[in-house]
Amino acid sequence: MIGLVKITMVKDTKVVSFINYKGGVGKTTLAVEISASLAKKGKDVLLIDLDPQTNATFYLMEEKDWNDWQENKGSLKDLFEAFMDGKSFDINKAINKDLNCSKYIPKLHLLPSHLELLFIDLELASKFGAKGMKSKSILRSALSKIKENYDYIIFDCPPNLNLVTQNSIVASNSIIIVAMPEYLSTIGIALIDRAIKNIEKEINDEIKSFGVVGTFKGPEIKGILFNRVRYVTGGTGYQEEVMERVRVDWSHLVFNTYVSQSDRIAQRGESKIPIAISGYAADKKYESQLRECAEEFLRRV
Repeated sequence: MIGLVKITMVKDTKVVSFINYKGGVGKTTLAVEISASLAKKGKDVLLIDLDPQTNATFYLMEEKDWNDWQENKGSLKDLFEAFMDGKSFDINKAINKDLNCSKYIPKLHLLPSHLELLFIDLELASKFGAKGMKSKSILRSALSKIKENYDYIIFDCPPNLNLVTQNSIVASNSIIIVAMPEYLSTIGIALIDRAIKNIEKEINDEIKSFGVVGTFKGPEIKGILFNRVRYVTGGTGYQEEVMERVRVDWSHLVFNTYVSQSDRIAQRGESKIPIAISGYAADKKYESQLRECAEEFLRRV
């Protein structure tokens, strides 16, 4: 009699960085709202706030709750500090699985940021240097312990390409660039593309220097998502002109959907309930936009 062989299925976790070199484009808003939309669809989602401004954290947590959490459970700052000190860190303990919105979307979890994360880049560069694998693969290594618990891990990155952001790039499969339909918001797209290629080359050169067989493949840019488009039906003449120029240069990457400018979306951070799940009648048209963006995100990523 032939015995049965147990087959263990490994979850194909998608790790995605939401990036723009320019601040103020609404990157955090869309990282949170799309994470919430995915969780509403039944996906297991971990949102990781890499920005020392902690906006994604405070979108989902009260400041008092965050303060208690980071003191007793830890935050992203503690993960990096533990690595620099050669200590272990229980990343699972620092993940908040009981958010204000958890009664609506229990599958959305958050690894909160910390204001002092602002100094981590300098400390990493000082201790390990600005180049090489060691200072850029901290998140990739940490996530290997919990990755299989999630369908999607989403990074909300700071508006720069420093070492913390580079850690997200090394850990990711995919990149989503959030942009406003204006010139200064879009000129960083090519810069981000070059940065990914440079990091990939740098790490592969280091691998070769050790005589190790194998290569590192960086993440792919899977989409450019326009945010704060003036009207629900489209942009102003200038906005439409900018979006068309980006479509010409990056035709296969521009989302067919977009998110229009709205004070309703901006207010969600105060209520700690993402608009994608609020259910309020006044939110319906924006909820619909975000749902369509999440659907396209799923197809692209």
